[in-house]
Amino acid sequence: MKHFSAVALSLAILDIAQAVRFLGRVNPATRELTWAGTGVAFSFTGSSATIGFESVTGANSVLLTVDGKSTVIPNVNSSSISTPAGLAKGKHTVELRKRSEAFFGSIFIGNVTTNGVLGPDPRRNRKIEFIGDSITVGYGMDGVLPCTNTAELEDNPNTYAVLAANSLKAEYDIVAWSGIGLVRNTAWGPAGDPTMTSRWTKYGAQDADNSYTFPSSEIPDAVVIALGTNDFSIANNNRDPLDVGNFSSATASFVRTIQKRYPKAQFFLVTSPMLGDSSAGEGEHTAQKKAFTDAAAQFKGKKAHVVDWPTQGSAVGCDYHPNVATNAAQAPVLASAIAKALGW
Repeated sequence: MKHFSAVALSLAILDIAQAVRFLGRVNPATRELTWAGTGVAFSFTGSSATIGFESVTGANSVLLTVDGKSTVIPNVNSSSISTPAGLAKGKHTVELRKRSEAFFGSIFIGNVTTNGVLGPDPRRNRKIEFIGDSITVGYGMDGVLPCTNTAELEDNPNTYAVLAANSLKAEYDIVAWSGIGLVRNTAWGPAGDPTMTSRWTKYGAQDADNSYTFPSSEIPDAVVIALGTNDFSIANNNRDPLDVGNFSSATASFVRTIQKRYPKAQFFLVTSPMLGDSSAGEGEHTAQKKAFTDAAAQFKGKKAHVVDWPTQGSAVGCDYHPNVATNAAQAPVLASAIAKALGW
């Protein structure tokens, strides 16, 4: 019979597949946290635990939540992150999520260690997928204009998306990329970058097209699409205005594409707070809302809904992005629309 020391028994070092549950779109083959909001979660009985990293690239800001208490780590520059010192021996829950987006960097998850025993990490029964741009990422939320966005100033946990999901007690995926559009990307961005119709098919944000496998356990009940800010951008009139009819048709087409993967999901089309209307009358915000309304009408009002996010005020984050307060104001509006449609 093989014997183990008490020390060996008290130290649990488990493979990632056994130790934690991935949060968001994380390819288990690479264990790479790319998208904003991706992370890991687990519970343990003991007094300390550590999440090891195989590697870290670029700049990454994360939120560590232990027993419901959160700590912002503005820059991950070590090979691991541990629970705070002084935890009482007992059962604890741990969640680590990226605050910043894939553009800035990635974290490759290694092993989880604890001086106790790992336990089950129950998941919520509801799920929402958010598809968006820099607004959904949380770009520049913690800055005050004028400022330059950084990984540290991005704040995905306080976006309208995450706040709405948490208020509904729902799991969530964030598939969002700054500067991205539905039919065309931002006028200020590099030519040739993929639009959301192709980036949505990726597992990790930098993976190959059509790499996402759509696991049956990850099918959402609701899909929120918040795109259009960049489609409408013209960068000081250096490109033609958006063909709004084409944008509306593309929205309906994208919904149909997603429906093939999520046939029971309901869709919520969210207008942009960064688009406004001129004092003379109809402008970009109204045009986007009408485009979404026309697209939703193709689904006879049963599967697609328009949620208006009013044009923001003068208090903004970096590059005129909505700040924490603006996101907090919109979250209950979206949550109410989802709850009403799904009977939550």
